[in-house]
Amino acid sequence: MRGKYSIEIYNNKLHYQFEVKRNITIIQGNSATGKTTLINMIADYSRLGNSSGIVLNCDRKCYVLPNERWQDFIINTKDSIIFVEENMPFIKTEEFAKCLHHSDNYYVIVYRDSLPQLAYSINEIYEIREDRESQKYIKPNLVYQSIYNIYNLDTPTNVTPDVVITEDTNSGYEFFDELFQCACVSSSGKTKMHNQMKRYANEGKTVLGIVDGAAFGADMQKMMRTISEYKNNCIIYAPESFEYLLLKSNIFNVPNGILEETYDYAESKIYDSWEQFFTEQLRSISLDAGHNYSKRHLDRFFLSNRCITKVKKLMEFVNC
Repeated sequence: MRGKYSIEIYNNKLHYQFEVKRNITIIQGNSATGKTTLINMIADYSRLGNSSGIVLNCDRKCYVLPNERWQDFIINTKDSIIFVEENMPFIKTEEFAKCLHHSDNYYVIVYRDSLPQLAYSINEIYEIREDRESQKYIKPNLVYQSIYNIYNLDTPTNVTPDVVITEDTNSGYEFFDELFQCACVSSSGKTKMHNQMKRYANEGKTVLGIVDGAAFGADMQKMMRTISEYKNNCIIYAPESFEYLLLKSNIFNVPNGILEETYDYAESKIYDSWEQFFTEQLRSISLDAGHNYSKRHLDRFFLSNRCITKVKKLMEFVNC
């Protein structure tokens, strides 16, 4: 499944409208914010249709994942949007993650904590809020619920780090170690990023952390607590992935749609995250240009002055 889909669902009291465009969308939030109500409305519409008193507008079928025989439901459902309620006992299991692996569906998971067994984007973690301007709508008696991105990260500005920490151990670290004049270290994985940043911040150093935003969602809560604790000493930069940076830097001729409308290209049955999609695109495009991109070790071409200079232009906010 691929594409971007608008979901509108409402009854005579509540109105929800939002978009999904990746394999996994996470909806977080405290109790009584409307998460369970959203799930119940979709379940009622799936079961009763228009007789439920609910209107659901979407170009794809929407379902709620049942507790019984949920594995069979996933296997037998194609090209649909499946909502997963947070009280499901299997939601944190590897078995659940395995069923979502290379699935033909999109998943909207309502869960207030992290799900480390899944690869999901920091840009697809949302919370439900009541739209305070609901009186502007045609039916002012409805409560209009909007879904907002929690981690709406802006590109940092004017950062002078003492240390740059990369999530990547191999090619990404290799490149950034060449790019920056200050110390550059690898955290040896995304789960260790926040501890590494805290370590250097405790020494009074300014730390810039670079992570692959397309798959860092499960670790973002811890990272934001670290950033909040150390304020200006910890800065996070989260492009989609290292491969995305290389594609965006104009080292190669890349079709605009691949970067700007990735949802129309990244097939969920093939790629569990856009990080995997960008990696495959970079391998293919660089190979056509006579270069071999590997995540394990960089071809010398990628460490050339030309490549370094082009990526540096994308990261002009770093004074290092």
